[in-house]
Amino acid sequence: MEQNDAIVSDKAQQTQSAQEQEVWHGDVTSIGNREPHLRKDFNFFRLLALGYNTSNSWLAIATSLALAVSSGGTVTLLFGIICVAFTMGCTGLSIAELANVYPTVGGQYHFTSILSPSRHSRWLSYACGWIGVCSWIAIAASVGLIIAQCVLAMAIYFNPTFDAKEWHYFLVYQVVHLIAIAFNVFLVNKVAWIYTCGFILSLSAYFVISIVCPVRAPAHLDSREIWTMFTNSSAGWSDGVCFLAGLSTPSYMLIGLDSTLHLADECHQPARIIPKAIVTTVIVGFVTAFTFAVALCYSLTDLEALLTTSTNFPVYILWKQATSSIICATIFMVALLVIMLIALNGMHQTASRLTWSFACDDALILARYFNRIHPDLEVPVNALLLNYAACFLLGILYLVSSSGKVTSANDPSFKSFNLIHSLPPAFNAFIGTSIILSTVSIGIPISLLLYQGRSAEYLPATRTFRLPSPIGFFCNSIAVVWSIIVTIFFCFPTAFPVTASNMNYASAVLGIVLMLGVLNWFLSARTEYQGPRLEIVGSIGDC
Repeated sequence: MEQNDAIVSDKAQQTQSAQEQEVWHGDVTSIGNREPHLRKDFNFFRLLALGYNTSNSWLAIATSLALAVSSGGTVTLLFGIICVAFTMGCTGLSIAELANVYPTVGGQYHFTSILSPSRHSRWLSYACGWIGVCSWIAIAASVGLIIAQCVLAMAIYFNPTFDAKEWHYFLVYQVVHLIAIAFNVFLVNKVAWIYTCGFILSLSAYFVISIVCPVRAPAHLDSREIWTMFTNSSAGWSDGVCFLAGLSTPSYMLIGLDSTLHLADECHQPARIIPKAIVTTVIVGFVTAFTFAVALCYSLTDLEALLTTSTNFPVYILWKQATSSIICATIFMVALLVIMLIALNGMHQTASRLTWSFACDDALILARYFNRIHPDLEVPVNALLLNYAACFLLGILYLVSSSGKVTSANDPSFKSFNLIHSLPPAFNAFIGTSIILSTVSIGIPISLLLYQGRSAEYLPATRTFRLPSPIGFFCNSIAVVWSIIVTIFFCFPTAFPVTASNMNYASAVLGIVLMLGVLNWFLSARTEYQGPRLEIVGSIGDC
């Protein structure tokens, strides 16, 4: 590496030369004022396993099925997966290219700091980092709630007299988050192979379910009905708006695409393996999600039964319909539960690393407390506990957002609504908010890359992961447009007239995120946070 090849942190000028060598050769990925305290447990396959576990695309389709089939039916589900795979593929290629040049645990907010005009870099990168941290908290919260729904769906089915109230969901939600936090504190460095096991289990379950369900299904929907019949259940929106709003299920399949970025300090040769892991995650995610969705559609026998199930978990009833066996369907549910618990562990690990990085850059209140790595456990325990506290508060939001209990199919008013309208508003808010925040946090640095004209000053020609210029501009543009579409349409209410029960509270949650971010900025980050800056770039050598 030449002497002028440098990524310079404003707060680490005195260690510039040493950090340049380490960053470009993939030994240190934190470009801010931190040292590597985390164990390097991740090679390419293990990193891919974690990235896939946190998205688990086919499982995301299964668990959020009601969101799509209520907004266009199977047409929205299948063509939505294709649309989202295209847009998120462009997004994945865009951040993979940046990760190859700047392999940093801060990920997108470090990219933003480097790519921004100097006079705007602090507040823009802070905003991106805050959105990124909140996105991972929202993702973990949404998955915790889905796990609770999975557990109680089985309880409701086997005990029809069981009256599932909101506090039941709340308790299960809190228990699974505590399990994930305990795992990340005490076991994550001892059983890092669990993500490999989760990856293998997920793919195995995908193959079994995708084959068994359509083969054993007593009847199949007509192909014309599956691929061309658009069912608008939005009670007021046009078909186009209904389709775009229904893309939340397909979008959920690749949520958290930035997960591997934030494990950079724990990777060997991160500049090489992180871009590969991101792209491979998108490819595997699309193939598994699309083929799984096709298998589900050809296994459907009674769509109305799915949308009026008292379990509030449509895929459970679909599996029962397809296999004609509640035992088989329950085995699938147990596999789903185990896989999602592993995914939740990965989400908390990723979230804690991003929170830790943000604290190391003095962007959080009490940053000196949250940027600590436990000397014996070698994990950011305080960052993990902070994220759990945030998830706990979101659980409280879920608890107070519904009254009495989740609407039952036995309720006389239920038949006039589909399943998506019967769930507590917080559930839809968690899903929508997590998708919006995640997509926007990634879209910010990509938009700045376009602003800089993809200049060689920021993307050296010698980088090993390189998109041809026209393809790069195209992918970057699609990623930015997609982030705008997501932000607008995923805040739309589910139906007209808008009431407290069908209101989309994602916009309200986003408002809370904004207010807390502004408060944290004025209380701490405005005077303390600097963020890394790119001063000079030459060749990245053999990165």
